[in-house]
Amino acid sequence: MTRPTIGRTLTLGSALATTLVLLAPVQALASEDQAAPAPVTTAAAQAPDDNVSTDEIIVSARRRTERLIDAPVAITAVTGQTLSQYQATRVSDIATMVPSLIAGKAASGSSASIFLRGVGSTALSAGFDQSVSFVIDNIAMSRGREISLPQFDIKGVEVLKGPQALFFGKNTTGGLISVTSNGPTDHFEAGLKGGYGFKARERYVEGFVSGPVTEGITARLAGRYSKSDGAFTNTAADSYTNYIPGQFRTRNSDRRGFAESYGVRGTIDAQVTDSFKLELKAGLTSVVDGGPTDTLERICGGGRTTPLPANGIPSSPNTDCRIDGRADSSALPVQVATTGMRYARDGKLYGDFKSQYAVLTGTIESDPFDVTSITGYYHFKQTDLNNVSGESYPASFSQLADFKQFSEEMRFQSKFDGPFNILFGAFYAHGKFVFNTDAYIFPVPLDPINNTYTTFKRDNGFSTDSLSFFAEGTLNISPKLELSGGARYSRESRDSYQRSLPAHIAFAGAFPGGISLKDKYDEGNLSPQVTLRYKPSSDLTLYAAYKQGFKAGGFNISQALTPAASVAAGRYKSETAEGGEVGVRALLLDRHLSFNLTAYRYVYSDLQVQFFDPVTVSLTAGNAGKLRTQGIEADFNFRVPGLDGLSLRGSAAYNDAEYQDFIGQCYPGQTLSQGCNLLQVGGVGNAQDYSGRTPPKAPHFAGRAGFTYETPVGGDLSLRLNGDVGYTSKYNFTDALRPDAVQKGYAKVDASISLSGKDGLWTASLIGRNLTNKLVVTAANDIPFAGGTGTGTASGTVADMSAFVDNPREIFVEVGFKF
Repeated sequence: MTRPTIGRTLTLGSALATTLVLLAPVQALASEDQAAPAPVTTAAAQAPDDNVSTDEIIVSARRRTERLIDAPVAITAVTGQTLSQYQATRVSDIATMVPSLIAGKAASGSSASIFLRGVGSTALSAGFDQSVSFVIDNIAMSRGREISLPQFDIKGVEVLKGPQALFFGKNTTGGLISVTSNGPTDHFEAGLKGGYGFKARERYVEGFVSGPVTEGITARLAGRYSKSDGAFTNTAADSYTNYIPGQFRTRNSDRRGFAESYGVRGTIDAQVTDSFKLELKAGLTSVVDGGPTDTLERICGGGRTTPLPANGIPSSPNTDCRIDGRADSSALPVQVATTGMRYARDGKLYGDFKSQYAVLTGTIESDPFDVTSITGYYHFKQTDLNNVSGESYPASFSQLADFKQFSEEMRFQSKFDGPFNILFGAFYAHGKFVFNTDAYIFPVPLDPINNTYTTFKRDNGFSTDSLSFFAEGTLNISPKLELSGGARYSRESRDSYQRSLPAHIAFAGAFPGGISLKDKYDEGNLSPQVTLRYKPSSDLTLYAAYKQGFKAGGFNISQALTPAASVAAGRYKSETAEGGEVGVRALLLDRHLSFNLTAYRYVYSDLQVQFFDPVTVSLTAGNAGKLRTQGIEADFNFRVPGLDGLSLRGSAAYNDAEYQDFIGQCYPGQTLSQGCNLLQVGGVGNAQDYSGRTPPKAPHFAGRAGFTYETPVGGDLSLRLNGDVGYTSKYNFTDALRPDAVQKGYAKVDASISLSGKDGLWTASLIGRNLTNKLVVTAANDIPFAGGTGTGTASGTVADMSAFVDNPREIFVEVGFKF
């Protein structure tokens, strides 16, 4: 995007924002359903003056504690209280509270699909950094598997939207999700709660203890354990032939979506001297479940109502073509799993995720600089066995994903007496990733030479180094006007490798062993940022910002190692973002109403994209020309005057995302007349034009509206009611924008009712999530060999799809105690 375009956008957006904020009080009072859902509830503020409301939202989006109204950043803040009142313990739960955030688990690769404002990274390639990354307790995480981490004892979640270059370690293009857990308290307190979820038969218990240990030292210990039988029905038969004599595929489990998890986190704060403080935070997590594909459901391609056979093998009578909570999940034959197939165990589908992290933060307050050091260690290891095609056809794979990262960040913040101050520092991270895969695709007899049934085996991985330097200067032009500008220079290097191992001799021609590819990547980038903030009063902020972002390129370690594979074919370029936003933050109606509005426009160049071909069982990774996103977001929180305890909230997001200058891969089975008519060779099309089309997982509208009402009900008892309804408009959930892969618009309703004793020492709650029971598809892939023929010709057959489905209706009863 050119700078004149940015200027015009910001000018128009500023005028629009000013108009809307002037109208907001009238609109909020005149129409209850005009504003849409806000995921925001309030948190106790550390008030800078006596005029600050005690329930304002406090954020750290600029790595400093400030009121949301003062932060010139596009952000949605979700407090720990909000998460707790809806028993939201997964990233997918949090996503329902943030309009335009589409997130869910996926198979293989990164095992995550996370999109914000239509920008994100699908799960296919394990080598991709996520366009929307995580920062958990100040540790930058960008592999995507963080979506598996259970969230408990959380202080708050901040979803920062658009490019984020300056404040959170690694540069990112699409935004980031910052999760902060609770820290120790200066007085003793403890809590314990437990509950039961009816649909998934989930049992859980969570607790914490916090307080002083000795003079100058406080500590906190928190933990959570849960076990569920699964919320989805498994329609697979007890036993199903594998088309090899003596082999049978058995039902994986009676229900789908089962899981057992636990997490433990400890924190120690030490005030070493009056000016020197240390915080050590460490945690570990274990999640054992039915694997990433355990909740898959089949969608039959092209509107068919009967599943296609795969390689001539008829589909199972126990599957259907509907997203209805029912699907056939079957284990591998034990002979296949235990004979030369790594990580397959006994053939039962599973996922086993373990993670550990530790972060040591040291802060020195001095003149003229405060100094902060953040030293982090992060490790996860996941093994799993998956089936993407149901019980009839054995399209299965097992994998190992093992990642270790060490990071160090130093920040220096000046405290000059004059109008100018500066923040500067450096960030370094070293990571090593191992990603190995075995696949069983064709039912063939045992290979007596290599003693395996496995179709192909691959070892993949990389080591990476990230080094960056950042600085931002802030000039107070006047008491009301602030100008800040800075940049991050990033240097990213990565050494990647792929190698194939001997597998079944019958496939040595298509998937030969002994192929080895290596790639070295090294690139630098400078991402500037400028923000102008105007505060005519403590209750009103207007800002305009220009930003750039960067995500490193690299090598696709998930490509198929066929004889045609090459280093050049596996490379993809870096992704960059450029654009701007304007915003208004206001407290109105005697501070009973908080209102935030943001208008934005960003252009993503060389957007990193991924496609899966179910016919060749191969993954391609590359770059789209451009993606433009623009839109308006607003949220409000209204404490109703004269009705103590009643507050209304709402948020809404309109997003217009569009591909520009992008010629890309056809979807399998797409014909010439359906648009697969570019880059023709011998009359066969090999590409389609994506320009002018909406990218995947980019709904045009999303919103959420709700209320909280708290009132005494006699004696020492108090009653708290919460209700929220969220709506998301339709979106396409496939990378190649298949016309038969559209999630229709849907509404979800969440509600809870809680009864508490004196001072909240005990609480009994009834919690409902997704009460409308909407089964939502967050991502989908084509099923190997089940269609996908005739691509680029006059007549084609599109493939069936395996779809990842979000949780159905969930109702919990919960009892908690505080001490």
